[in-house]
Amino acid sequence: MRGLIFILVVLGLLAGAAYATKPTKQDGERALKDQLLLALAKEELKRKTMGQQLALTLCRTSPEECYKLVRGEIDTDFTDQTLYVRYDVEGFDHRATCYGAFTQFFCPGGLVRE
Repeated sequence: MRGLIFILVVLGLLAGAAYATKPTKQDGERALKDQLLLALAKEELKRKTMGQQLALTLCRTSPEECYKLVRGEIDTDFTDQTLYVRYDVEGFDHRATCYGAFTQFFCPGGLVRE
């Protein structure tokens, strides 16, 4: 009986911690921005059209302005699931479903081409 009570208390504490530390929509936007800027920085210029090369170069010289421009083409849906959040991202023929818990976002499967 003590073991069952202990397990229930631990589960209750974990649920409380999950609720108190689930990421906010602003945290999701920051994570999206960080990942997008990282992806743009890693993108190779080889085998790109002149227009794509110019766009990537401009994005590297002014990441904030680039993010503002690109962000308008990305649809997001933030859903609060009480103990965690779900953040769906879709744009540029790609999509991802991410889950946020304990101040972190996890995207199983990563970015998937549609």
